[in-house]
Amino acid sequence: MKLRLFLVSLVCGLGLALVAQGQPNNVNHWLQYSGSYWVSPRWVVNTNFQYRTYKPFKDPRVGFLGAELQYNLKEVPVTFGAGYAHLFNRNYVSPEETNLTNEDRLYQQVSVRGKLGNVGMVHRYQIEERWLTQGYHTRLRYQVALRIPFGPKKEEERPWYGILRNEIRVIIRDQPFDSNRVFGGVGYTFSKHLTLEGMWMSQLAGGGNHQHFTMFLLRHDFGRME
Repeated sequence: MKLRLFLVSLVCGLGLALVAQGQPNNVNHWLQYSGSYWVSPRWVVNTNFQYRTYKPFKDPRVGFLGAELQYNLKEVPVTFGAGYAHLFNRNYVSPEETNLTNEDRLYQQVSVRGKLGNVGMVHRYQIEERWLTQGYHTRLRYQVALRIPFGPKKEEERPWYGILRNEIRVIIRDQPFDSNRVFGGVGYTFSKHLTLEGMWMSQLAGGGNHQHFTMFLLRHDFGRME
């Protein structure tokens, strides 16, 4: 059932991306560091730093600073989280002019983990309370993700894995559709504490605006406690 939901979500996302191919589009770039600091076997503090640009490594687009407290249930593969983030958004209002806006964001989420054979699956449900320059609104997000290991059956002998994700975001308002994101890429596990991921993400936003992102994510786990 979960696989069927994932495939339907992914096909819908790809369909939206294909429909938008005729729309004006551009390529942006996204660098991210995520650190996990285990306070106890169940409690984790996560940090998230993002730098998004219009051009590789320059022409800043978004700066993102966030922190989250996470609790992992013991008997079932479910995680609860709540966090805060601040965003600096720089947007072009003309080819020569940009404006700078800020956003403060609180969010709460539930993640449900599962397995399809040796393929890992995560369903994430998130609620965001967003204070933007334009005003306040609430946004709902749902993401389904697959992690597909490559190579031998033994986990320690297969550092490479594939990534497939689809996320839809809606806002509580008269025109609810915010955006749909489709991700695809690969990851490499240097050790149980350090992972690097490279992805391509296509985003279709409300109004038909279509953007693409190259993404590089460094994940640092400072030690899981059992």
